[in-house]
Amino acid sequence: MNNIVFITSRFPYPIAKGDQLRVYFQIKSLAKNNKVHLIALTEMDISSEQIGALSFCESIHIHEIPKIKRVFSLFACLFNGLPFQVGYFLNSEAKKKIEEQINHIKPDYIHAHLIRTSEYVKEIEGIEKSIDFMDAFSIGMKKRFDIERKPIKKFFLNVEYRRLKKYETKMFAYFDRQAIISQQDADFIHIPESKKITIVPNGVDFDSFFPKSLTKEFDICFMGNMSYPPNVEAVRFTIEKIYPILIKKRPNIKFLIAGANPSSYIKKLHSEHVVVIEKFEHISDSIAMSKVMLSPMVVSIGLQNKIIQAMAMKVPNVVSKTANNAILAKNNQELIEAEKPEEYVEAILKLLDNKEFSDRVSNNAFNFVNENFNWDDVNKALENCIKGETK
Repeated sequence: MNNIVFITSRFPYPIAKGDQLRVYFQIKSLAKNNKVHLIALTEMDISSEQIGALSFCESIHIHEIPKIKRVFSLFACLFNGLPFQVGYFLNSEAKKKIEEQINHIKPDYIHAHLIRTSEYVKEIEGIEKSIDFMDAFSIGMKKRFDIERKPIKKFFLNVEYRRLKKYETKMFAYFDRQAIISQQDADFIHIPESKKITIVPNGVDFDSFFPKSLTKEFDICFMGNMSYPPNVEAVRFTIEKIYPILIKKRPNIKFLIAGANPSSYIKKLHSEHVVVIEKFEHISDSIAMSKVMLSPMVVSIGLQNKIIQAMAMKVPNVVSKTANNAILAKNNQELIEAEKPEEYVEAILKLLDNKEFSDRVSNNAFNFVNENFNWDDVNKALENCIKGETK
């Protein structure tokens, strides 16, 4: 067994965001054959129940960085040139304590999740290290810049994009090995060495996401963290571009927006035909209660977990082409790709009106996701990366 220090920018439980989902199941898989020491940053108290959910870890070390200190770190970014989302998670006191803990643990290996944690371990010598970029954050920032309407926000998005692009390239050299969630994201990191990045997709928790027999109260569903800007933009695109066409063709259509922390814009959308629900007993119920999963990701980086989760529940997906680029499902067989609003409407209505076609797509998708997105299988790529046995 290897002693592995796994450092992450958020405590992995409860699973509320994509990075937490990835970390939780990666650590769970790694812990089967290794001793995993979790070092987690947080801005809130962590309960004993949360710690208990990570009982498979050899040890757990938590570093709370209050919001006020994070604000000061953001301010420092105006002068030190760090990307704001790296600075937000950086604290000198935590860095010193983490270095002491690593010296005490004496790990065989260090794995840093996201560039947000790279400043804590990048200069540690004598121990092999890897970094999981997860997503190409720089291209995501560029896409947000392209669609932003407010001049001041557009200015800062452009600054952050340029800093992230430079920082991603710089961090590549500090680590022995690198991982990322999809080939599409690897291609977005424009350096020759990007071909060496190990592709480690996400998987599906099949114990939580499986076909359920619930009443189909909604025709279409969008599900995700509803404070996350790419999700908000996807909903905005749906409401402003897709929904007006759809409501003319199907006046009684019901659209569910499901997910935690809805922004003020999302909350205001709640109406007779557009239902916003923040909390479910389990978020999978939002998928099970819907006939079609809609993922019109305008700003799409990484791998959209909502798509593969819907596949596992036999609910057909209509998605943007860029969102499918990370999944590589067969168009019109395992999901339906769309780009223009009219294409989304056509695909949605075809699935709603043609049960035979909808069932065929759903069954194909179910088989596809079970064959390609099992957590234990996809995490073999991560373990091989740590062992240095893959590209």
